[in-house]
Amino acid sequence: MNKNIDHFIIGTGFLASKFKRYHDFLKRNNTVVYAAGISNSLEVNKKKLHREIVKIDNFLKKNQKKIIYISTYSVTDSSRSKKQYVKNKIKIEKLIIKKSKDYLIIRMPEIIGNSKNPNTLTNFFYERVLKMKKFILFKNSRRNLLEVNDAIINTIKIIKLYKNKNKIVNLLNKKFYTPLMIVKTFEYILNKKANFKFSNLKKGKWTLKENFFVSPKKNYLKKVLKIYYT
Repeated sequence: MNKNIDHFIIGTGFLASKFKRYHDFLKRNNTVVYAAGISNSLEVNKKKLHREIVKIDNFLKKNQKKIIYISTYSVTDSSRSKKQYVKNKIKIEKLIIKKSKDYLIIRMPEIIGNSKNPNTLTNFFYERVLKMKKFILFKNSRRNLLEVNDAIINTIKIIKLYKNKNKIVNLLNKKFYTPLMIVKTFEYILNKKANFKFSNLKKGKWTLKENFFVSPKKNYLKKVLKIYYT
């Protein structure tokens, strides 16, 4: 038996590492956070996507703890529902509901933090604005963002709130942002002019059910982006 395996936090990436401070809490409550899987939302490789499902399926067969699965709020966005990454998340959610007696699925928004993943929304915009590279900006979309520590703290609150319930919860910033608002904030903090062209996108419909809202402080986006990108 490998003593280095963490039986209460599954995953070694950016989000999983942030749950380490709550290891004792998870252990006391016989709860496991599953924050492993594909981090690239643009992934289309069928083998990689299938492997993600096989891994969690094997995990569920052995698991005896309450599982907290970290999913994405993108599954509720009709404009992104055809992405293979999103389809995979929906399959995993259904698998958990079918095979777990004790579960909580928490759908997170776009997370801002010290992530090295170039495919995160803010990392993408930061790199484009900083280097003044051309990119397309969608007019009719909106995005929800939370700073990583705010996301983790409120995930723990949700776990406590629904300790004895099986539930899917959307963890969200109460305020939505357009891509233009995010880019303009980067222009301000980096003192750069972004090089983008507008494109129309069919406006997606978002679910308003089972939301756990985080109320942002004044100038939340500007303050958070300054912390991680300046």
